[in-house]
Amino acid sequence: MLFSVRWYNKKADCTVIFVRYILGTAYLPRRLAPHGYRLFRNMLPFPDLALFIDIDPEIAIRRIEERDHTREMFETKDKLDKVRQTVGRLIGEEWTVVDNSENGEEPFRRIEAILGERGFI
Repeated sequence: MLFSVRWYNKKADCTVIFVRYILGTAYLPRRLAPHGYRLFRNMLPFPDLALFIDIDPEIAIRRIEERDHTREMFETKDKLDKVRQTVGRLIGEEWTVVDNSENGEEPFRRIEAILGERGFI
């Protein structure tokens, strides 16, 4: 991963989306999560816009149960609650939070509005 980060840092005209690297540290034990977050936050290029798509754990569990495949190890209400709390302590004002607890198109409209306000679309 470090090689690809260095390569992208040299490119001025590209868009890079890192998934799970920065906030994935919320799955670490609580005492380690802030250290992991700072490590990745300082090592990786940070985007002009960072979105955190939030969801109430009870709603997430209902959606997970509707899927037609086996649950992953972190897909329990207790673990989702803990990770959500940890993320809440990690993200700051540089993150834009979008609530995805509502069914339907509203979360997508909110994201589209944010992208429009920031001049991305």
